[in-house]
Amino acid sequence: MLIGTSLALVALAFVLYPLFREPLGISTLARGASRQRVTTAVDALREIEFDHATGKLSERDYAELKSSYTEHAIAAMRAGESDRSMCDTCGPRPEADALFCSDCGRALAA
Repeated sequence: MLIGTSLALVALAFVLYPLFREPLGISTLARGASRQRVTTAVDALREIEFDHATGKLSERDYAELKSSYTEHAIAAMRAGESDRSMCDTCGPRPEADALFCSDCGRALAA
């Protein structure tokens, strides 16, 4: 009986462990936060585009929401520009942590 209870508690702790630990990288990825803002803004734009196409949004509401969400997306993208790697030849690179340019292969500026 004691062994069965011990195994049940170990199994329960194993199953519940992911719920109580901190998600990986939350405190260390400042770049991830800016990417998340961009993704959220782009997802919102896609959502209102879908709602407009299916007739759930009027033209006026769609125009207002699109301009507002577009401003938020552009602001989030501009805020994330400083996190990007920069190639002297090709310009900003999409890979934030890259050491070499994915197009020309040159070393990226620090």
